[in-house]
Amino acid sequence: MGVRIVTDTSCDLSPELDREVKALGTKVIPFFFHFGMDPYADKAMSMREFFDRANREWPTTAAPSSGAFGEAFREIIEGGDEVVCITITSRHSATYNAAVLASRDFAPGQVSVVDSLSLSFGQGILVMMAARAAHAGATKEQILEMLDDIKQRLHVLIALDTVNYLVKGGRASRLTGALATLLKLRPILTLRDGELTVIDKPRGRETSKDRLLKLAHELFPAQVVGVMHIAAEAEALEMADRLAAQTGYPREEIILGETGMALAAHGGPGTLGIIVVSR
Repeated sequence: MGVRIVTDTSCDLSPELDREVKALGTKVIPFFFHFGMDPYADKAMSMREFFDRANREWPTTAAPSSGAFGEAFREIIEGGDEVVCITITSRHSATYNAAVLASRDFAPGQVSVVDSLSLSFGQGILVMMAARAAHAGATKEQILEMLDDIKQRLHVLIALDTVNYLVKGGRASRLTGALATLLKLRPILTLRDGELTVIDKPRGRETSKDRLLKLAHELFPAQVVGVMHIAAEAEALEMADRLAAQTGYPREEIILGETGMALAAHGGPGTLGIIVVSR
């Protein structure tokens, strides 16, 4: 009996690592978003196409259903393996609750659901390390213990280029958005106990990037480092170069990639993030 990993599409990694975790047997349950009555699975279109449509008609997003998780769990268990399911933070999505509900249809111990208390690359790093451990023969208990340890050392920093998308997605008031735009604020957020929290409000794009790098540098030395973006690949590459130069962390080991549409709907283009697993 082995262990298989299940997650949702809030889990982001570089294209290479995404292919790796899927090749290791990880099942990924999609979020959905709707333009009007038309449903689309998360990551089913390019980011450019997504924002072209979003600027004409704002989408709504929907978490995966318990039925989708149950189907994935059943396939794995009937194949003779156990399940570790790692979801987006429960503080901002009903996904964790849906997975827990689905797990109750199986015998105790067959399915363990882990609240990542994270998202995007933070969640992705947990999934990557769990999938590698499972492939190497770790037991479910060993994987769960490892995940608890990594979660204590996992830090996610996100710099928004605008708060307009938080307003559109109902995560911030219009007044807050108008004031932030007027003052040229670029909020920097982190996750505290799974909750997105503003930790700084620098003015201007370049100041925001400098501050993001400084905050990340304070988390070193690091075991794992990632840089994520939303429609800002050139700036993400520059951020990775600067981070490596400032910290001495090997540039080739920095994970680089873009989020999916379900998260992009709230962050908006120009969002940059740095994820650090401290040593």
